[in-house]
Amino acid sequence: MNTTLDNLSPILTEYIQEQYFSAVAVGVYQAGEAKIKTWGTTTWGGPPLTPSHLYDLASLTKLYTTMAVLKLMHEQRFQEHTKIIDLLPFENLQLKQQLGHLTVSELLTHHSGLPAWYPFYTRRGEDFQTILQDLLKEHPITDTMIYSDINFILLGLIVSNTTNLCLHEAIQTLVLNPLGLKETTYHPDSSLCVATEYGNQIEKQMVHDRGLSFNGWRDETTPIKGSCNDGNAHYFFQGVSGHAGLFSSPQDVLTFGKAFLSADHAKLDARLYSNTIKDWGEGRGYGIQFGELYPDQGFGHTGFTGTYLYVNPKRDLVITILTNRLHTQTVRNINSIRLEIVGRLLGP
Repeated sequence: MNTTLDNLSPILTEYIQEQYFSAVAVGVYQAGEAKIKTWGTTTWGGPPLTPSHLYDLASLTKLYTTMAVLKLMHEQRFQEHTKIIDLLPFENLQLKQQLGHLTVSELLTHHSGLPAWYPFYTRRGEDFQTILQDLLKEHPITDTMIYSDINFILLGLIVSNTTNLCLHEAIQTLVLNPLGLKETTYHPDSSLCVATEYGNQIEKQMVHDRGLSFNGWRDETTPIKGSCNDGNAHYFFQGVSGHAGLFSSPQDVLTFGKAFLSADHAKLDARLYSNTIKDWGEGRGYGIQFGELYPDQGFGHTGFTGTYLYVNPKRDLVITILTNRLHTQTVRNINSIRLEIVGRLLGP
């Protein structure tokens, strides 16, 4: 590594002063050694951040769902090209017809052509199948790559149905326990969590922009703490979904990231691991993403709340940057900050 974590202090202290986030943790694993450092406070004016505080992982949850799916494929419970309607107990015949051609691998690589997002909670009280059927009538499946939460909502349902377990139990059994992740959970102690957004102001605007309505929004005068920010995960799926909902610590995220370094780390057969870290088009592997956010032949994923995981098998390197970027009056894109940190750690 080109720099120690201590050398990041000037820039990260400045970003906190500029109110990009109140809390930031950076963890690095390389060559058998893990280091973690934290800066800031769990909430503005709150207690100092420590390495044991938990972050709302948001879409980093998709990688844990990915690992659960990979484990089930490794166990030959189903294949990469298994049709998803063969794995889901959907009774809605029209929906089965709409989804009939889609495979597990197309969900994993976001090549299903399903719509990117829909606030299912605006139709709370109705079942998921009916809402999805109506959505696909209005927005038919395309043949393009679309990064979609719905892919991973469906993958979560596949994991649960295949194992005959609630999703949180399936993730615990397939991923958390085998990897020794003791601080990762869908049901955190809120006193251990960093704060996120003041209510769901961003999603509220997204719902309004789509001409939809919802009257169950959380209070915007106090920050969300200990329940997931994502609206579908929180309001519709009671905090547990394949696309969002997990909370974790920097150490656990680092340990989890190590599972993507090799087939041995992941405890997967070589062919399945190779397919996982292959670019299947548009910078998408199985769950993971390639591209400018992951320099030097790395890959990883981000989370809307301000989380980030970088994996580089060539360097035997994992980096995680966990922030609460929504916990501010002016929410800003932090990709340049992520790249600045990773660039310093990678070196020239």
